[in-house]
Amino acid sequence: MASVGVTVRADGHGGFIDRLKHPSWWSDTPRAEVGDRLRAVVVDAARTPPRFSALPCDIRIARSLRHTEPLVRLCPPPGGGRVVNWSAVEGTLGIVLPADYKRLVEVYGGGVFAGILRLLEPDCPDAMYDLVAQTAEREEILAELWEAGEDKPSELQDGRARLVPWGYDEGTGLFLYWLVRPEAEPEEWTVVLNEGRGPLWEAHPMSCSQFLLEVVAGTTSSFYFTDLDDVVDPEDRNRFEPNSQIFNR
Repeated sequence: MASVGVTVRADGHGGFIDRLKHPSWWSDTPRAEVGDRLRAVVVDAARTPPRFSALPCDIRIARSLRHTEPLVRLCPPPGGGRVVNWSAVEGTLGIVLPADYKRLVEVYGGGVFAGILRLLEPDCPDAMYDLVAQTAEREEILAELWEAGEDKPSELQDGRARLVPWGYDEGTGLFLYWLVRPEAEPEEWTVVLNEGRGPLWEAHPMSCSQFLLEVVAGTTSSFYFTDLDDVVDPEDRNRFEPNSQIFNR
C-alpha cells in the first residue's frame, strides 16, 4: 500500500493504481491489502512506475482495443491516420463513440478494408462516407422504411435503442451499425448488419474492430462475408485503401 494509492506487481514489473482508479472508492469492495490480486490494465505506460486501472470501464476499453493491433498486423495502414476532434463529433452525435473505432480512425483514417468494406469517418469530404452525415441520413431512411411496413429488428422494438452506422459496402448497399443502448457502455455495443437492399439483418455481439478483423482474416460467421474470396481480388484481401487515395484516382 502507499499513501496515495496501491503499488502492484504485474509480470515481474512494478506499477501503481491511483486512489482515484481503485474500485473500493466507489463500492463496498474491501480496501486493497498486500498480496491481493486485482484485474487491471495499463493506462499510462510512460509514467514511472506505470499507471494501471482496476476500473471496469477501463478494463472494457482495453478489451475492445485488443483486436486493433492484430488487424494492423494483418492489414497494415499505408500511411498516417487522422487527428479528430472527438469531443465535437460526439457532441453532434449525442453519444460517446467506442475506443476501438477511434483508434481505427486515428491509425487508418476512413477507407476500404479487403477491397469491399468501407470504414466511415468523421469530417469526410464525401458525405456518403462521413460518419455524422450518414448517421442522420440512415435514421431518416430507416424511419421511412419502418413506417412503410418493413419489419423493424427485434433489438429495436423497445424504442430506446438506436442505430449508428460505422461501415458500408458500396457494391451491395450493405450497412454496418452499432446497436446503441442507453444502459450499455460503448465497448458493449453490438454490431448489427443490414443487407441494404432487403429486409434481412444480422447481429454480432462484438466490437467493430473485431468484426473487421474477422472479415479480413476470413474467420467471420457473417453470411454476407463468408465467401469473400469469390468476390475480392486476392491482392486486396489484406489491403487497406484510404479515402485520400480513392478520391484522388
